[in-house]
Amino acid sequence: MSDREHTDQPPELPATSWAVLGILSFGTELSGYDVKQWADQSLAYFYWAPSQSQIYTELRRLEQLGMAVSRVEQTHAAKSRRLYGITELGRRSMRQWSDEVAAEPVVLKHSQILRLWAAHNGDLDRLRESLAAYRDEALRTAEESGAHAVGARREEDWRFSGVALEWAERFYRDEAARIDWLIERLKGMR
Repeated sequence: MSDREHTDQPPELPATSWAVLGILSFGTELSGYDVKQWADQSLAYFYWAPSQSQIYTELRRLEQLGMAVSRVEQTHAAKSRRLYGITELGRRSMRQWSDEVAAEPVVLKHSQILRLWAAHNGDLDRLRESLAAYRDEALRTAEESGAHAVGARREEDWRFSGVALEWAERFYRDEAARIDWLIERLKGMR
């Protein structure tokens, strides 16, 4: 039994821990590889997708805290994989984190706008090209997140994930529109 099982507050964990535990909270046993796939198809569109090494670090941390458990599944005679699942303590902690811990402030670190800010040092045509490529990538990302949102609608447990992905789709479409405005605004400037 973990020391955490009798406390009233969720532990202070990095956001990556909560993201990984949140993926496990959907109730399916997952390998570290599976967690990465889930992150790439959901979290990446509105937060970020942790690296594979970060995921394994967090899975071990969550297991040490008693918030996750693992077992080894033999897939072939010479091959196995470790599957992780959430514990009841993990579920209680997720509920507390979701309901009681204040969300971190949003930090805007926009490298395209940083380049705009310093554009007097560079080639304006190259900046416009970079902005157009970024806009096109935002539109591709909007399409991808929208497709994942449609997929999420198929499962009742994913209903909130689907809404988050719909938000991401709108965000990237709005971002593309802001970049179009910016490209237009830069016309005629030297």
